[in-house]
Amino acid sequence: MSAEELPSVEELVPGFVAENDLERALTAAPELRRGLAWGRGHPEARVGLHVAAILRRIGDYPRLRSDLRLIALVHDSFKHAVRPGEPWSRENDHAMLARRFAERFTSDERVLCAIELHDELFWIWHNGGDDIAPVLARVPDVELYFRFVELDSTTEGKDPSLLWWTRHALARSDRWMPAPLVPGDTGPSPAPTIYIETFATAPEDQESVALAAADLVRAGEAALDASGEVLRSTDGLRVLIVWRWSGAAPSLLLREGGLLREALAEHEPLLRAQAREAHVFTSL
Repeated sequence: MSAEELPSVEELVPGFVAENDLERALTAAPELRRGLAWGRGHPEARVGLHVAAILRRIGDYPRLRSDLRLIALVHDSFKHAVRPGEPWSRENDHAMLARRFAERFTSDERVLCAIELHDELFWIWHNGGDDIAPVLARVPDVELYFRFVELDSTTEGKDPSLLWWTRHALARSDRWMPAPLVPGDTGPSPAPTIYIETFATAPEDQESVALAAADLVRAGEAALDASGEVLRSTDGLRVLIVWRWSGAAPSLLLREGGLLREALAEHEPLLRAQAREAHVFTSL
């Protein structure tokens, strides 16, 4: 498709309105618009819809908002440029290709590194790892990096277990993020939703983990406008936090992160337990 035939960025990313000259320059580039139109590998049908979902959820961070928007626009927009007939390499990876494009517009290593490494925590989690310290050591701005991973992890088709594990791994590495800023929900209220988070426990630790989880639930019910429950498995190996609410799932997943951060800082048994699975359920 020629540059003249490409749709506008407003068509590709519904709701997009450029907020600065940098965004106008980025979205004028045909190769970026070509990537936003790419339709493979995203549950939202094309990359531009995925980007739109992230942009809607970015809160009004005084320091991070413009950087998060830039990362969102670029991060997956070069999947179309990966050469499938060649083996993987850093220069044949969509994240590195996105970084190379962004380098034409900014020299801010905080932003460039977040673009390059945005999928690294996913690969650690996906492959059963637990040490995120080597990745964080490469990141100049851990809050910017984590905020983007957090936003990306709440989009359609993403396993909530990744976000659950990432928050826990970040706390275990002694990195403590302030509560996220989350824009208000818009549109009709969705169907009632259940969100379940699972801790793996040693039998001798299960009671202390369950009591700490109960404290988290008591603190969170009013803040989240949700009801919560703590369950313990009879074999001593699991503690579940069950949330029930009627708001949009992505916004609650983001808001709940602030409560979890406080609970992990306050309750050592929660930090010692293992974050295993998290799932969102809706009724028929």
